[in-house]
Amino acid sequence: MSPEQEWTLVGCAMVAHADGVLEIGEWEQVLFMLDERLSDAEAVEWLDRLSDHPRLLEHAKSIALPPPLFSEMILEKAWRIALADGAGSVAEVVVHDDLAHRLGVSGDEVTAWRKAWTVRAAKRAELIAGFASILAQADGRVDPDERVRYEELLDRLPLESSQRVRLGGRIDDPPPLAEVAGGFTQLQPEDRGIALLGIAPLVVAQGGSVERELFLDLAEGIAISRADALRMLER
Repeated sequence: MSPEQEWTLVGCAMVAHADGVLEIGEWEQVLFMLDERLSDAEAVEWLDRLSDHPRLLEHAKSIALPPPLFSEMILEKAWRIALADGAGSVAEVVVHDDLAHRLGVSGDEVTAWRKAWTVRAAKRAELIAGFASILAQADGRVDPDERVRYEELLDRLPLESSQRVRLGGRIDDPPPLAEVAGGFTQLQPEDRGIALLGIAPLVVAQGGSVERELFLDLAEGIAISRADALRMLER
């Protein structure tokens, strides 16, 4: 594993530990997005290390810093963990600032980056909610369980209060699929993958073949391979 990949995992875990609420599923997204796939044994070893905060901090002292050109990428992935439950907390900002300092990035610079990343995350969230509403209506009706899952999804997305209220009614009036797919194509390639990862659990929970094919068709339309899309569904 390269230094930048190792620091991506370490940085994300540091932020995940910041507020004392540990969600293994949060950094599974980071494991998934790494360019070089980890073996099952390596993934288990990393998850054990990441979940043990003292062990994690000791490990951070022992690894070489990555080249400076990777600092922004590492910090962006770490901030993504902070937004996984809807918003970054004060504790997460403090830890993220400390990570930036370790990587040689100034406080003013990382603050500006966080603002830009949060705007990008909100754009992804709009598209995730739009496609989620399409999935809920795939069979022509919205079941109570689908409505609950949709509301829970909105609570986890990094949205302003006004956005969350507006999107709350979208499940009953979803946007056209072509409009949502077009929005996905305008995202950066990695952002498309992040967005699909956010949708995959809904597809699995609904369990229908129609929803599954909608998901796979969307992936194909936005240049994500069927193999990667299937892997998202099978996580």
